[in-house]
Amino acid sequence: FLELNRGCRVCVSGIPPMLSSNRKNASGGIYIDRDEFKQAFSLFDSARKGYITLQDLRSTLSVFDDQLGVNDYKFLMNNKKSLTEDELFKMLCDNQVTIDPVYEAFKYFGVEGKRSVMDMEKMKKVLTNLGIEGITDDDMKIIQDIAGTNSNGELTMDHFKHMLRVDPSAAGSAENPI
Repeated sequence: FLELNRGCRVCVSGIPPMLSSNRKNASGGIYIDRDEFKQAFSLFDSARKGYITLQDLRSTLSVFDDQLGVNDYKFLMNNKKSLTEDELFKMLCDNQVTIDPVYEAFKYFGVEGKRSVMDMEKMKKVLTNLGIEGITDDDMKIIQDIAGTNSNGELTMDHFKHMLRVDPSAAGSAENPI
């Protein structure tokens, strides 16, 4: 986690390695680490009920896409009213997904007309939509310093993936002064 001003924390590792890993499962799809999955599940189960509902899914995913309809959420829930962590893990662990979900997410949030880059203002909006409020320009500068940017001050896919791989235990060290 990256500690920002006022105690806000931004995850720069943890869930993303699960998504950016080149490891494959037995079906040739994306390998899902159980511990990392638990972290991801907790984002959806914010009330710590031990299961998620369509409403939990909607409230979390609407941060990313407010155009999803009820049928989309029902499909994602496998037409069930609720899913426990174990049920969802079993559904997902034997997937046959061969796309790079980090790349697809990055493309989705990329600058209009230039899907291969994301400007820092867009990154700030995504973080705010995730519930991290009061992000300052200094906070964004820290994120930009960690990720790096191209000559136009934009995040590229490579910069974004670098940011996701930053070791949070190195925060504040001489090599990574945050």
